[in-house]
Amino acid sequence: MLSVRNRFALTYAKARRKFQLAADLAGVATRSYPHPMKGPDGEEMATDVALLGNPDARSVLVMTSGVHGPELFCGSGAQVDALLDLDIGRYGNVALLLVHAVNPYGTAWLRRTNEDNIDINRNFADFSKPLPVNPGYEELADDFVPANPSEAALKAADARIKAYGEKHGAAALALATSGGQYSHPFGMFYGGKGPAWSRRTMESIVADHGLKTRKLVAALDFHTGAGPFGYCEPIYSGDIDHPGCARLQRWIGPMMTLQRTGKSATPPQQGLSSELWEKSCGPHAAYVSFEYGTVPNVEVIASLRAEHILHRQGKNDWHDASVQAVKQRMLQAFAPDRDEWREMVVVQARLLIERVARGLAAEA
Repeated sequence: MLSVRNRFALTYAKARRKFQLAADLAGVATRSYPHPMKGPDGEEMATDVALLGNPDARSVLVMTSGVHGPELFCGSGAQVDALLDLDIGRYGNVALLLVHAVNPYGTAWLRRTNEDNIDINRNFADFSKPLPVNPGYEELADDFVPANPSEAALKAADARIKAYGEKHGAAALALATSGGQYSHPFGMFYGGKGPAWSRRTMESIVADHGLKTRKLVAALDFHTGAGPFGYCEPIYSGDIDHPGCARLQRWIGPMMTLQRTGKSATPPQQGLSSELWEKSCGPHAAYVSFEYGTVPNVEVIASLRAEHILHRQGKNDWHDASVQAVKQRMLQAFAPDRDEWREMVVVQARLLIERVARGLAAEA
């Protein structure tokens, strides 16, 4: 049996291989949704799916990983652990659906975004309607990701960002920074102008596995980068009046926070994955993100900002030392190479998966 450390990887190719091997050991086949592009070493990229348990089960527990590039390595480790150790059969008429690398491009190339600089977790907006506007981001867009990366220009940009926070408050600055925006394609937390490949693929997975017709669907989405080191905050980001909210509160308990109340580690955001589940599966869905803390938030944002500035300059040579320095900083911000962090990921994931699986079984 793999040790906890060996359930995790720090490259897309290794994470994918571990997921496939774990599925083989669990005796289940994987289905791949190939990405049209290649990885930095010419490798195939894909979103891979494995179904554990009765394919016709009344209810399905879905685990998704890699919506945000390097955040895959957290969710992938938890998925490998589930494939190796979770006996889904003991929960009755419940199946486990594992979706590995929702955004394979971002993982392989160590970008939190996709091939078009789209943040997949801001891409589930309704593009047939006017898109949300983020006035704070509009004001600070060229300060967050300046066209001129000189030391003097960055210092001036930092001063303007600080002044905005002092004038409007920390919550307003957090919303301006990461709430999501649809107007600056080179910027951070950009939601795009239409459904991205990853969104379309997730919609296909929902359809291909008949999730719209199940009695209940619980979607657990793994994320990193907000909160105390190693601590997992279950965050409900959807409509508080949706039946899934009350359902998850029964199953998970008071440790789950409600993003739209402003009392979670992340501010209210637009175009989130919760929209996929609420619209696809209606009142039968229950979506929650598991947000694991890594390094202080100031370093998370700084690493993300540096990577966006790099790409705005067109510096995308994977083998360039300066590019790799920025990429590795991103990796450590979202997937710390520390055994105690990995152990905390697995222990808390097991606890929360157990609670949700029991809840599904009891109410299915």
